[in-house]
Amino acid sequence: MASARAKRVRALVIAPLFAALIGCAVDEPPPGAAPSVLDRLWGDTIRSGDVLVLVPGTGSFDYLGDPIEKLASPVVDVRTHEVVRSDAVVFEQAIAAAHRAGFTDEQLEAGELTFLLWGAGFQRLEHFDYISYDHIRVRIDILGGTNSVASGLIEDNLLEYTAENANIDARDIYTRLQGWLAAHPSSRPRNAVMMSHSWGGAVAEYLALEQPTIAAELGPLADGDGTAAMPFTVAAGVPAFILGYPLLGPVVRDYERPWGKMYVYEHDRPDDPVHAMSFNGDFGGHHYNIVVGEELEFLGAYGISTMELSCHGAPGACPATSGN
Repeated sequence: MASARAKRVRALVIAPLFAALIGCAVDEPPPGAAPSVLDRLWGDTIRSGDVLVLVPGTGSFDYLGDPIEKLASPVVDVRTHEVVRSDAVVFEQAIAAAHRAGFTDEQLEAGELTFLLWGAGFQRLEHFDYISYDHIRVRIDILGGTNSVASGLIEDNLLEYTAENANIDARDIYTRLQGWLAAHPSSRPRNAVMMSHSWGGAVAEYLALEQPTIAAELGPLADGDGTAAMPFTVAAGVPAFILGYPLLGPVVRDYERPWGKMYVYEHDRPDDPVHAMSFNGDFGGHHYNIVVGEELEFLGAYGISTMELSCHGAPGACPATSGN
């Protein structure tokens, strides 16, 4: 594990790659300067007692909800459950984000953060344990809900990637999060940070961008003595657009909200055919858990703890998309 962690740390100091990734929406300092906006965001927005909301995408019922609920024991080891492995991006994203915020493995295993999973169509389980590529065991609580494309492949759902469905799903996340926060009061206001992938990334971005309207209609995220904030949304592998709604593309962008500043960080692999909206690419480029070799050496969560790429277990990018 130390070797993999060291590789991720080395990857994170490749500042030019991050600068290319996030564009110009937020000015980034040159290499060797003070920490960038993105570097600071993890620790500024993820604090002890906060909530990480995990939002997976297409097929989340097929790859997560259904197979996990069929297990004899509610313990999911990503290394041994191959079906779950194909859609485990949000779990590793959340763990990587917590590490970037300064949390140790021991703190995560002790429950200093709450991991809430939305949209995978769970009917029976209220929680399960997830064992990561780095052998970290964290509890995943089920927020509930079934996203609009939770069953089937991407090509089966092409007409479902719409602003209407993003609105439905975003409001379901918000309403369920309201209920969860009310049922689990805290002595201080908590942050709810979104960790999302694929269609889930589109939904999370939509929720972040439309939150003032949604909050005005549905009310605030009441939490104990104050109002919970949604200051940071992380989205990976997001389509360039959905029907009726443009999405941001790779960027770190900030927005002023009545309750404070809110940031959206979208990161997309350069070889991701979903972001490129092309069926000519290798769909290995849509996997953001960077793993190499038969031993499943984990290099990190792309865009959070590594900028390295792998394709079907081999180092490097997948064949480039074309025909866009």
